[in-house]
Amino acid sequence: MNKNIINFYLLANKLKNVIRTGWKEVNIPDDKIESVADHVYGCLVLSLVISSEKKIDLNMEKVFKMIIIKELKKIKSMYEASINSSENSDGRQSIVSITEGLINQDEFLSIYDEFEAQQTKEAKFTLYVTKLESDLQAKIYDLNGDFKLENAIEDVKNYPEELSEEILPQVKNASDGWILFDRRYYKDSETFTELSKDIQNIKNL
Repeated sequence: MNKNIINFYLLANKLKNVIRTGWKEVNIPDDKIESVADHVYGCLVLSLVISSEKKIDLNMEKVFKMIIIKELKKIKSMYEASINSSENSDGRQSIVSITEGLINQDEFLSIYDEFEAQQTKEAKFTLYVTKLESDLQAKIYDLNGDFKLENAIEDVKNYPEELSEEILPQVKNASDGWILFDRRYYKDSETFTELSKDIQNIKNL
């Protein structure tokens, strides 16, 4: 059992060395790009404070697990040599391999599947938090001068045409495109919609 605990941690720990590639695509300086582990930490912090301050009725233990488990597939490249690529197309087989030997493997796989299905309030909350954390990080990069407006505009031009035409005229700051794109996910959540608007309006850190 101890071996399985240590092996799982050593694998999950590799998320510290996996960058969030979206930031590289908009030319955030290499030394400033966050890791997936950084993103997980940010999502956990946001989940804690949002659920507490907004008194949201959720199974927060499940949410915390979901935030971590859904990101484990980001280290799936470690298994490409041993896992059939077609089986691994959605990342689930990576989760199977990473959690191999754990007593609660079935629970972890069920939580992963629940997130992917997006049918429960915990799954939806986790998705919203994931997007909101990215929007906050975009704003941080923006205000620190690491996210350039010209790069943001080029990125928005790569959105689906209908979205690009809608969002592009509204992009006044580098982070606006990301924030407006993600706001679509919150259309049924007043809490996250208002948080998104407040994030967009931040002027300084």
